[in-house]
Amino acid sequence: MDAATAMLELLLIIAIALLTPGPNPLTAFAHSGLFGKKSNIPLIAGMAIGLFIMQMAVGLAIDSLEENKTALVALHWVGLLFLLAMAVAIFRFDISSLNVSESTGVLGLKTGIGMQFVNGKEWAFIILIMSQFIEPLGGGIVGILTIISVTLTICVLAMIAWTFFGARLSGVFSDDKYGHIIFKICGTLLALLLVAFLIRGPPV
Repeated sequence: MDAATAMLELLLIIAIALLTPGPNPLTAFAHSGLFGKKSNIPLIAGMAIGLFIMQMAVGLAIDSLEENKTALVALHWVGLLFLLAMAVAIFRFDISSLNVSESTGVLGLKTGIGMQFVNGKEWAFIILIMSQFIEPLGGGIVGILTIISVTLTICVLAMIAWTFFGARLSGVFSDDKYGHIIFKICGTLLALLLVAFLIRGPPV
């Protein structure tokens, strides 16, 4: 796979990830609706820091296992299992269960960082994109930093967009009719991505 093809595929995967609402965007729009847009600045900064740490750690781990094909295959299947779990969770997600309320208080930097490490969707996408695209995008630290720079930039911009348009989106998601349809579509997108990774197979 050449670098241009790898970049296009990476952007497509990121687009699918952003189209399927997970803990980060759901928290961002709910939090901004409760406490105002400016309250999301430290929260999003924390999300970015946590995402950077996760991607760097996973990228370095995968790069160090480049010669260990068994470990790479195992990580590939772990990522797919996370993705399967998230697809099922999206199908069954209840917007009313979102754990952000006035009684929770304003969420800040530490919460944004910590959220990333318990985010199954995040783990799935990071493991899969790092295992698939480090080598095509330059290999080693170059490939890792290329992936991080692309994903981090797009994801932060997306969180800002969710912050500004979240109130409107929240109403759509929580609508008895449209919310159910939206989450079914999102679950289907994740399921299709899972099938695509199954067909493609491990990066060996």
